This record gives sequence, C-alpha cells and structure tokens, in this order.
Amino acid sequence: MNTLRLENINLHSSYMVGQTEENPFSFYFDTDFGLRYTISFMLEYSFVPSGAYQFCINVEGDGRSPGDRKLRQTIFTIIEEFFTANGSDVMLYLCETGDEKEGLRNRLFIHWFNIYEHRDRYIIRTAEGKLDGVQNFTALFSRKDNPRLEEQLSEFEETIAIVFD
Repeated sequence: MNTLRLENINLHSSYMVGQTEENPFSFYFDTDFGLRYTISFMLEYSFVPSGAYQFCINVEGDGRSPGDRKLRQTIFTIIEEFFTANGSDVMLYLCETGDEKEGLRNRLFIHWFNIYEHRDRYIIRTAEGKLDGVQNFTALFSRKDNPRLEEQLSEFEETIAIVFD
C-alpha cells in the first residue's frame, strides 16, 4: 500500500487528523463529542484473494456523535486519500460483530456513501450473511476506473458465496 499523505488529509478534513507512530496506515482524530476515532488499513486476502485492504473504524470513549457531519466528512477524506494513493486497490469494510450493532453500522456507512458528494467516482458492493451463525455485513469499495475491478469483484462475490452460510 502506498503511504497516505497526512497533509492532504488535513487540508480537506473537518477534524484535525494525526498519524499513529507505530503504524503508518493508522490515523486518529477527536470529535467535538469527546470521542477518539482511529481509522486504519491492513492487507486482507480472505475476501479478495488477489489482495485488498480492510478499512477499520474504531472508536474510543462512551457516547454518540448524533448527526456529526464532520465525522462523516473526515472519514471520507481519509478514504479519498487512500484511493488517490492506491487507485488500483479495493477497500473492504467489515462490520464489527461483537456488540450486535453491526446492522446499524452497516446501514450508517451505506447511507454515508449514498449521500457522499463524490459517490459517482466509486462502486460499492455489499453483502450480508451468516458466518458460524452470526450475521455479518461487508462491503467492497473501489474507484470505477480501477483496471482490476472486474477481477476483484468476481473474487469478492465468489468468496461471499462460499463463506456465508
């Protein structure tokens, strides 16, 4: 994965974003609601065997950020920078299943994508199904001009057909 340029992210994001020292592909920011978000990317071969990057959103702190447009805008600024640096790669969004709120997180992310001002540049494929009895939600996100898109979509769909019950 090519390195994301923090100065580009901060030029366009609503919240000031920092980069973790231990992982150059991990970024953090604090919201107006006192929550710290960490956004990270890691190589993922299980859903797209030719390779993709898992996009992770973690939040520290108790509370909510109701209708926080700055949160959505900052996350999509980081996604934009990912695709500026890595246009031939795909990103996977896998919803955390530990607290039974994966359906809500999935709907929120899809809603954010659907109202995103540059959504016409991207394609998103979603899938949901049970894995070992637990409902899972995932999405593949890519630029439409990705030269490997058809191959990566095919791998994703084949894997989903096998993995989900």
